[in-house]
Amino acid sequence: MNPRFKIGDQVWRARFDASKGYVTCPDCGGTGRLRVTFHDETTVSIECRNCAVGYDPPTGRVVCHERHPGAEQFTVTGMEMTATKVTYHLGGTESFHYLADENEIFAAQEDALARSQVQADEASEEERKKIFRKERDTRTWAWNASYHRGVIKRAKHDLEYLTAKLNVASLKAKEDRTKS
Repeated sequence: MNPRFKIGDQVWRARFDASKGYVTCPDCGGTGRLRVTFHDETTVSIECRNCAVGYDPPTGRVVCHERHPGAEQFTVTGMEMTATKVTYHLGGTESFHYLADENEIFAAQEDALARSQVQADEASEEERKKIFRKERDTRTWAWNASYHRGVIKRAKHDLEYLTAKLNVASLKAKEDRTKS
């Protein structure tokens, strides 16, 4: 295997930068809430957890990074060769050092920029696919609504029970006062 570059050659490494951007939440459509319909046709509205960060309320937007292609010039400072691959050691003007495969470095800046555009587009596409995927790692929206619905039922039951107990205590106190 013959390496494309030699130690001391100036090469361009393809790279891209990312900045924070936002897109409308694909789950709630930017409203910050979802409607869940149960088997008995009861419909409830719950907060969207896809566009809420931590305990903050939903915003209707999710983070989606904007990628900007770029190229950076380096000097080849070393290389490692195997039967199938050449890995280059790159050193820059600062103390940054990188390892790069042959398909990541280029002799011309334009070629590196073209490759970085492809890399940026691939990374953006993968992130958008992940954002618009309808799967959750843990509980579903229906579980969330069912949980809250169950808590409300238990709270209503507890309220009725405790109110009845309190009323009995009030009646008993009145009876005791009238006997005296």
